[in-house]
Amino acid sequence: MSALTSRVLAVLAIAAGAAVLFAPGPPAVAAGLLLGFVLPGMALLDVLFRRRTVSRVERCVLTPALSMGVLIVAGLGIHAAGLRIDRLAWAVTTVGVTLAALAAARLPGRRAPIRGPEGDQPRPVAGTTVRLPPPGPAEANTAVIAPAADEQPAEQRSRRGPLVRQVLLLVLVAAVLGGASWLSFHTSRTSHDAVVTALSATPPGPVDAAGQRSVRVTASGLLAGDGPYTVRVTGTAGTATVERTVAVTGDGTWSEALSLPGAQRMTVNLYRSGDTTAYRTLLISAVE
Repeated sequence: MSALTSRVLAVLAIAAGAAVLFAPGPPAVAAGLLLGFVLPGMALLDVLFRRRTVSRVERCVLTPALSMGVLIVAGLGIHAAGLRIDRLAWAVTTVGVTLAALAAARLPGRRAPIRGPEGDQPRPVAGTTVRLPPPGPAEANTAVIAPAADEQPAEQRSRRGPLVRQVLLLVLVAAVLGGASWLSFHTSRTSHDAVVTALSATPPGPVDAAGQRSVRVTASGLLAGDGPYTVRVTGTAGTATVERTVAVTGDGTWSEALSLPGAQRMTVNLYRSGDTTAYRTLLISAVE
């Protein structure tokens, strides 16, 4: 990757992070897709595969795969650190990984061995000993290169390098899968006993001579920290016909039979303390 391309990706990553945090809906969604499926993977390609040429097909496959891997590992790390997994955490993580990978790709790497004109024999380098045998009819101009005692043959080093990389990739994949499994199990355990607030009603009774009907409304799973709650019933005109203040007591359940008009569709709204938007909504149809 050229220096110009690295700068463009860096600027694009910062702009996408700002768009995710501060831009309205469509630009934020587009920027989030870039950070989730494109930019981290493109930056990591030149770090993980800097010693080989990656084809276009491989880039198309590896770019989203690496980007999604960043999301998985980052999610595990954020959860393990006890932080909230929200828009800010994802934006900071993906932009940070992209910029760090771009910076790492610009660092000088190890150079390949220098080949001689024959193509098979390396040139003499530091740490080797050159011995010239006594001149003979066929060996007058022959140089023998002996490797130093502490060096390994190039063939062994070339075989060990790919093996080490494959083992590290397998360990990384196992760690990601194990971490994802643990996170799923831990989340299922912690959310199994979560309290869910529900608003329900029994079938309405018959309409009496005054045009009213009795409907029993029940709110369950009420939390003391969110109370006192407010139950407000409105008709088709939007005016409140019934309003109750519900204090959280006992098992967090409230139930009352309300007298409501039978010829109107009624809306029952449950509000938490201090909220102006209904937390739960229930519709009761009119009697035909």
